[in-house]
Amino acid sequence: MTKKKVVITGGGTGGHVFPALAIAEELRKRKISVLYVGSASGMESTFVPQKGFPFYTVASGAIKNQKALKKIGTLIQLIKGVFWALFFLRREKPDLTLGVGGYVSFPVCFASFILGIPVYLQEQNASVGIANRLLGRIAKKIFLGFQQAEEAFSAHKCIVTGNPLRENFLTTPPLPLPIRPLHLLILGGSQGARAINAALMELIPQLLEQVPDLHVTHQTGKSDWERVEARYRRCSNPNLGAVPFIDDMVSAYQKASLVICRAGALTVSELIQMGRPAIFVPYPRQGQNDQTANARFVETAGAARVIEQGPHFEERLKLAVESLLKPQILEQMAQKTSRLRSASGLATIGSQIEAALR
Repeated sequence: MTKKKVVITGGGTGGHVFPALAIAEELRKRKISVLYVGSASGMESTFVPQKGFPFYTVASGAIKNQKALKKIGTLIQLIKGVFWALFFLRREKPDLTLGVGGYVSFPVCFASFILGIPVYLQEQNASVGIANRLLGRIAKKIFLGFQQAEEAFSAHKCIVTGNPLRENFLTTPPLPLPIRPLHLLILGGSQGARAINAALMELIPQLLEQVPDLHVTHQTGKSDWERVEARYRRCSNPNLGAVPFIDDMVSAYQKASLVICRAGALTVSELIQMGRPAIFVPYPRQGQNDQTANARFVETAGAARVIEQGPHFEERLKLAVESLLKPQILEQMAQKTSRLRSASGLATIGSQIEAALR
């Protein structure tokens, strides 16, 4: 029997790449061959080869918010990408193509449609990007991280699976709140978020006056670590910790009473899985802002607070932290967070793709 083959395409950021890799590893466990097509400059070019999957690059580019000449150049790149993808797909003969978002997914998914290869999509965010909006018209099935995204597609194509998370998130049961002493986890993303870092390193000493035994773990990103670490060191408090990057996020979430972070789709999904209340500070993006949509979804359920950057950001953040950093409130929020948890998106996606290949 010939081994079934799936092409996964998309990337650019960790929000696209890490769900794609989780799906790729799930398919590999099911004895399905996986090829990955991404961009040479995206995060996928580093992480996909590390996981042992064949990796190929295709020309693509962003059209939205670009000047006219840039759009013309991008269109030429996309056309080149489609012709490359047609040649690649004819040679590899995959049984199915899965697009995970990002502009790089468009040439391969569109070429797959031309060749009659079934196209599936995985949409991580509550607000859908332009590539998946266009590809949704030709896709046979779409896996959604959040039900709100269904508005951008034909409902009969959609399955709300939740976002595919790494296996250790699914096999580690969340610890119940309240955790004592209270533990604040601050995440600026792997690259750090200077606005969050600047606000919190000034706010933490004030919080310690109200909650003297408060523990803090602050992931700063590499570029901000020395600045934040020096500020905390001046507090002479052994319960304050600043680190450039956290490798074991499952353990970090387990210890946390409250998380302050951006609102990327993966971060939001991890918090839901681990049952942790949060204060979301969405990345300020003009036009369509997927992080704001993700954050508002959890806030509406009573499981988080959203504090957007802008005028009086530090003051509004301080008031939010002070109002939430109470054991009873955190316990109530954690219960509401856990109610948002869906069945394993990874297993559902794997089973759906495996069934389509029979």
